[in-house]
Amino acid sequence: MICRSRNVRDALSQPGIRALLLLVTLVSLYAIYGCLYFYRDPLSIFFSEEHGFDRFYSATRQAEADEFIDAALANPVSIQQQLGMAGTHPQICAVFVTVGRDMEGRQYLDSAVGSFLANMSRAERETTHLKIFFADVPDPNSQHKSYAKFLEAGIADEIVSYPSTLPSQNKDRKIKELMEFAKDRQNKHALERKTVYDYAYALDRCVKTTEAPYIALLEGDILLADGWAARTLINLKTIETMMQDPRRRNPERGRVEPGVSNTWLYLRLFNQERSFGWSGGTGFRSNNIHIISIAVSIPLFVVLLLVRRQLPRHLSRHIDRWTLLVVCGVAVPLFIWLFYASGKASLIGSPAGVREEFFGCCNQALVYNRAHAGALAEYMMKASERESPGRSDMLPKQFAWDHGLARVSAYPMLAQHSGRVSAIDTSNDEAKRVWSMAFEDLKPYKLAREHVRDVRTLFGDDAVQQMRKQSLG
Repeated sequence: MICRSRNVRDALSQPGIRALLLLVTLVSLYAIYGCLYFYRDPLSIFFSEEHGFDRFYSATRQAEADEFIDAALANPVSIQQQLGMAGTHPQICAVFVTVGRDMEGRQYLDSAVGSFLANMSRAERETTHLKIFFADVPDPNSQHKSYAKFLEAGIADEIVSYPSTLPSQNKDRKIKELMEFAKDRQNKHALERKTVYDYAYALDRCVKTTEAPYIALLEGDILLADGWAARTLINLKTIETMMQDPRRRNPERGRVEPGVSNTWLYLRLFNQERSFGWSGGTGFRSNNIHIISIAVSIPLFVVLLLVRRQLPRHLSRHIDRWTLLVVCGVAVPLFIWLFYASGKASLIGSPAGVREEFFGCCNQALVYNRAHAGALAEYMMKASERESPGRSDMLPKQFAWDHGLARVSAYPMLAQHSGRVSAIDTSNDEAKRVWSMAFEDLKPYKLAREHVRDVRTLFGDDAVQQMRKQSLG
């Protein structure tokens, strides 16, 4: 027993062993930290399938939205008197695109529209024209559980459907064609033709029926954050200022590097962390980790050797060859790998602000520049005529590339995808992964404070006073 204890003490007296034990301790502590704080990052090795999609702010916001929409549908006259409707010169034409889903209980659209209007000031409502586009064919009244109640409530500025708005001369033919596209849920390309046409039709409807300089296309299974309208209007003003930079120039095909084009296509209100992770993955050779490790380890090894030569012997003996091996050969590659494997969103995140970005997933919530919306609608309608039209979220990106238009994102994101039952060919498991981790980190009290500030900035103190009266009423 004494001999064994002496062997342990002798081992622990070796600098290399102590360095290795310290490394194991640090990595263990980091792993615990990662499991506690990085479990919601889908590109992190610490991601948890069980808790990665836990709801925090979205649960709060949905409760607010559901409470508002229930009150609005029960007493629409009161809500109209409180909020009003869009003014004659709205700044944003916002249209929800929705189809009925086979699900129990409340349709996603109810919560989505509730989040659009809940806590909105009267001044914001006047600047925002709201349309709800029920894209079901042939009869949205029987195919969508929310159609009749929204039509009756009158809280939207327009209820749009194909039967009610298609030109009479080709209405029957077009509805029959769209029915064929939607009939076979397993026919991916046919379903894409329907969704692409729906998207184009909604965009075109806003262009033709309003003069709003901005058009927001919103999917019917999202939640919008408190104060989204005022914050979006401020972000749009920021974009217009960005585009006036004299260093920018007229767009050219494909020339969409940040800071080049003097015009833009859309502002993104939703993004997912899967879209802006490191490009490589979590393997050791991904992201050139092996090359970075060599580039760091060799200079560090040389520096440590030089330092050891300058130190007194009683200190230099702690930097023996085994310690150098642990530090330069194990610790450096391991920590570099952990940096990338922990997830970019977890370690760096997305700083607040408005900036151009190439990347981004999905079209849950995009605000389009009216200057290019008509051309984009036409482009997508033509695409829907092809056997393989492409996806409705990829075609705007291609249009932006073809015309040299900037694509802009605003952080923090103001929308969350709440759908778990997909309306298209996406599996329900994949649908839940279209998710913003950052949205769940939003704080209700902070959003409320910023909402008041933004309303004051845009509309003045009178609008804020009226807003506070609404909340008391």
